[in-house]
Amino acid sequence: MPHVLANNNFLTGFVNHEILAIMAVIMTISIASIATIHIWFNELEEKHGQRVFGKARREINHSAFVMIWLFVGQLALLIIRSMFLENVTAISLFNGVSVLLLLASVITLLDVMGTVKSLTPTD
Repeated sequence: MPHVLANNNFLTGFVNHEILAIMAVIMTISIASIATIHIWFNELEEKHGQRVFGKARREINHSAFVMIWLFVGQLALLIIRSMFLENVTAISLFNGVSVLLLLASVITLLDVMGTVKSLTPTD
């Protein structure tokens, strides 16, 4: 039933520049948090005189690249979607994938924020 996602008024208004703006905010928060994590790693390594966060740095950097590629993918999807405005099945597919890309961005942000929480000292 492609009409469910293609003719949904909310999705029609949301899967455009609005979803891209939300993903840009999520990406900005994630990359700023990743930069903060790198600073904390540097401070901890200097404090203890050992470089021990190599694997953790690679995983955090991977999250940053995932965010960037999700954003680029969303942008490409919106551009391609605009070429299929008359095809209900294609619009339904593009709307569904757009929502999944947004969900992947939120999950990646939650992963990064979990790292921030684990590095933050408790009061």
